[in-house]
Amino acid sequence: MSLLMVAMSGGVDSSVAAALMLAEGHEVVGVTMIAVSPPGAPADEPSLPPTEQVREAERVCRQLGIPHQVLDLRQEFAREVIGYFLEEYRQGRTPNPCGRCNSRIKFGVLLERARALGARQLVTGHYARLRTDPATGRLRLLRGRDPRKDQSYFLARLRRDQLAMARFPIGEFPKLRVREMARDLGLAVAEKADSQDLCFVPDGGTADFLRRGLGPGRAGPILDLAGRLLGTHAGLEFFTVGQRRGLGVCGGERLYVLEVDPARNALVLGQAENLLHREMEVEEVNWLVDRPVARAQVQFRSTSRGAPGALTALPDGRVRVRFDRRQRALCPGQWAVFYRRDEVLGAGVIARIGPATPGPT
Repeated sequence: MSLLMVAMSGGVDSSVAAALMLAEGHEVVGVTMIAVSPPGAPADEPSLPPTEQVREAERVCRQLGIPHQVLDLRQEFAREVIGYFLEEYRQGRTPNPCGRCNSRIKFGVLLERARALGARQLVTGHYARLRTDPATGRLRLLRGRDPRKDQSYFLARLRRDQLAMARFPIGEFPKLRVREMARDLGLAVAEKADSQDLCFVPDGGTADFLRRGLGPGRAGPILDLAGRLLGTHAGLEFFTVGQRRGLGVCGGERLYVLEVDPARNALVLGQAENLLHREMEVEEVNWLVDRPVARAQVQFRSTSRGAPGALTALPDGRVRVRFDRRQRALCPGQWAVFYRRDEVLGAGVIARIGPATPGPT
């Protein structure tokens, strides 16, 4: 069989992925990437003490009898993910750092390291599936079998050549079955809880992280849709479309962030119905099918299954999406992923939101 590199985070998903590949008879190497310095360690410290993530991955590799490597990718991660994350907020957009990490780090830098070592594929513990179309030979990216754990949204902007080097062995299974397999194998991480927070933001403190990374915010006006002054904000980077809490405006009606406008350094607020839109434009589109499609189920945030809409390819490579029904809180910077049933057809970045339109929701 062939040499495979498995990206191991020290969690149950990647550990079971490694075990499944070993059971198929492949030669397997586990690799854990260091993306950020541990709490309290200098960011530029050349040698780091083993983190819990590294120790857990090493322990699993010993149990499986496979070699384990640690790669220091802190510089690449700081540039490609953290830098992107901060700049998107600076521009008044809502970033997708996990998706960015997949395309630029795991299936970018890490994949190149795997190729250099002679690995045929990079294996990860993502809940997604790959299938080859028997009629055309085209590789298809599908949702994971477990709808509650599906991660195809975060993989949708991988290029075809990246997908050709990818393997997602646990995408066929529900999470409960993955844990059962870990228990059956006696893996030390079988009961380890899933990580919920961004790996580079301590304890989910996004606002504090942004303050440290961007410095003190630049104060500006808070306006309503008519342009009336409602108050003053302390920095646009601390707000996102759809936000309701922490707006610093008192009043009788419930208000939401409708727009983060860097050109005017203004925060625009309105009522819930003003968050509903029918149209948006998507840029940097990565198609996984041979030609753009006219209709799709469009998922515009990771926590929903999206909504049906018509797609129009624009001359500059963008795609205009017109939903069948108005959708709430479309955010520039987030990803729009186009699906046909479970298959990812393509994906891009939301660039512009159309005006709110009257009519039934």
